[in-house]
Formats: sequence, structure tokens, C-alpha cells
Amino acid sequence: MNNYKIIALDESGKASYAHHSELFVLSSVIISEKFKPKLDRLMRKLKFKYFKDAEIVFHSRDMYRAKGPFSTLRDNKKTIDFWSEFISIANSREISLSFIIVNKDKARKNGWQPKTILKRCYLKILEEYATKQLKLDNGKIISESDPSQDLYLIQAHNRLQSMGSSGGSITALEYKKKITSLSLVNKSNLDIDVQLADALAPIAGMIYLNNTKLKIKRLNKIEKMKKRLIDRKIQDKTNPSIFEVLI
Repeated sequence: MNNYKIIALDESGKASYAHHSELFVLSSVIISEKFKPKLDRLMRKLKFKYFKDAEIVFHSRDMYRAKGPFSTLRDNKKTIDFWSEFISIANSREISLSFIIVNKDKARKNGWQPKTILKRCYLKILEEYATKQLKLDNGKIISESDPSQDLYLIQAHNRLQSMGSSGGSITALEYKKKITSLSLVNKSNLDIDVQLADALAPIAGMIYLNNTKLKIKRLNKIEKMKKRLIDRKIQDKTNPSIFEVLI
């Protein structure tokens, strides 16, 4: 029986230039299929502890603004405690992260259309996943469905199945054998890996803006914890994570 690694995709911001976001961040969480039930149990316990609802869906927009069901995070101590425990779970060696970042202002100046952003981001993240994470395992793709974006994910997947990677690191036949499914899900599916990808995406944006001096600010305690998590993931040589800026 084959071992499977799942890549769960979500994003922060929108590729559209009409959207107010400065960045488009394609975020992914990569875990073994066997580890997913344990991750779900740990996160359900965390959700119930802080929000009294084990099935509440992590949504980064509401979490970071402490809105709606996440209003308890307006309490500073609870916020610190929650993110400390959240990061402790996400820090598991079983979890790898990938972030592909596009600075939309630079993309516009270079003549990229919004669909160019989506095409290149999806292609890059799937290439990296197939070549670096699936040396011994087969793979499954799960993505938070967005009708305006799904087509470009499917196109990237189909291109790799028919042509392989542009650099020759994986052939079309190898990719087709390794990646056995692509699923488009909504939040009601309660996939914890997709929720985690959603919750972590803004952290990558924060780090990019801070590192490039686009938004110089002193990081608070929670932001420092989040940055340390990403730094540790990137430095892990045994289960490598990716933080790549396309433009």
C-alpha cells in the first residue's frame, strides 16, 4: 500500500488588481495522510478550549481581526495563549509548509495579468511539491475552491501531467504516477490541513513585507512567535519548507 502526502492549498489576498491586497500569497500545508487524523484531533481540542466549538472553521480574516466566533481573541492574554498552542501544533516535524508570494505592484509593472499570477503560482507550488516532497510517497492535492481560481490550478496540474516540470526535475509520466488526485473543497468539508494553510498564509505576507522593508515595524510578541515558526520550518533540512517570492 502506497504512503500518501497531502498538499492542502489556500491563499491570502487576491490576484485581481481590483482587490485591495498588496500581495498574493499561495499557502500550502503538506502532511502525510496518516498524520491528518491526529492533526484534526489536536486542533479540535484547541478549538473547543478557546472557542467552545470543536468544529469552528479557522478563517484567517476573522481570526486576525478577532471577529465573530473569534471575538474571544480580543483578550490579549487569550490571544497569546491561543497562538502559542496553535504554533506548537503547527511546529510538528510532520508538517511542512510552502509559500509562493507575488508582489502585485511589481507584477503589474512587469505586465503580468491576474491570471498570470495564478498560473505561475500554482505551477510553482505543484512543481516544488512533486519534486521535493514526493521522493518516496505519492501525493494528493486538496484546495479551497474558488470559482475564479480553480481553472488555473487545474491547468497547472494538467500541464505537469502532460509536459512535466520546465526544468526537467520531474517528467510528465513521473508526475502522473505520483499525483493521484486533485480535490476542490469548501469550508464545510472541515479539512484541517486546508484551514491551517488559510491561517498561516498571512504570516508569510507579514514576513515578506517586513523583510523587504515595505512595512517596517517592531514585531509584537505574537508576530515574533509566528516568524520563528516559519524560520524553523525553512531551516529544517529533513522535511523542507518553501518560502519563495516569484516577483
